[in-house]
Amino acid sequence: MKSPGLAGLQAAFHDHLLGRPSPIAHEVVDGGRIGVDHRLRIYHNAYRVRLLENLRDAYEKTWAYLGDARFETSALAFIADNPSRHRNLRWHGAAFSQWLANRFPQDPDIAELALIDWQLRQAFDGPNATPVQADELAGLSAEDWAGAGFRFTPTLFVTPLRCNSVSIWHALDQEQVPPVAASLPVPTWLLIWRKGWQPHFRTIRAVEHAALMQLHDGASFAGVCAALGEQFSDQEAAGLAAANLRSWLQDELIVELTRPSA
Repeated sequence: MKSPGLAGLQAAFHDHLLGRPSPIAHEVVDGGRIGVDHRLRIYHNAYRVRLLENLRDAYEKTWAYLGDARFETSALAFIADNPSRHRNLRWHGAAFSQWLANRFPQDPDIAELALIDWQLRQAFDGPNATPVQADELAGLSAEDWAGAGFRFTPTLFVTPLRCNSVSIWHALDQEQVPPVAASLPVPTWLLIWRKGWQPHFRTIRAVEHAALMQLHDGASFAGVCAALGEQFSDQEAAGLAAANLRSWLQDELIVELTRPSA
């Protein structure tokens, strides 16, 4: 029988690892105390074990929440549905939170917890950016403020929340019994980013979320303040704008002053 060549051997071995029909057994030399089938099963199992370990590492809190058996069953099913397509193993679990959302549609807390796990890791080694300091804003003239906008740190991730998944994450992080999953009473969003060398996250409500999105889309800070003025009294709008700006500076979210896109 003619040898399939290196590319053919690699393809056959790849199919074997993924549990597909493969002629690789015919290309393995039989010898020693361990037979060909046994040796190939070792590689077949080791592939899944390594991907399972990777998911446990990337989704530590989700693993703790689901428990060993339930997490392993879900992770192995995900591995079967999503064979690794990246040279870098870290990216294999990128779709796990969405996969969990489809697997447990009645339990959105599971997918939200997984999303927090994943995005905290992304923030940890995301792109660097130097935060804007408060004294840089203090030096702006009234004319500058009229058109100034902000660019936020590239590690910033924003997502809506349906459940008390943040409280669940904190309880697991402190090795406490997590609260029972429950729907949030008001619209809530989660911010995840890196401050200094550490990932951070906090929840925000609709007013701050709207301001962030307006600035992200190119609005000026003055425009955001004007939008607040249409919803609240002048005093309330000024207080909300100042509180948001103070939080963004303290959290090191702002990394550049910009001009509005329109």
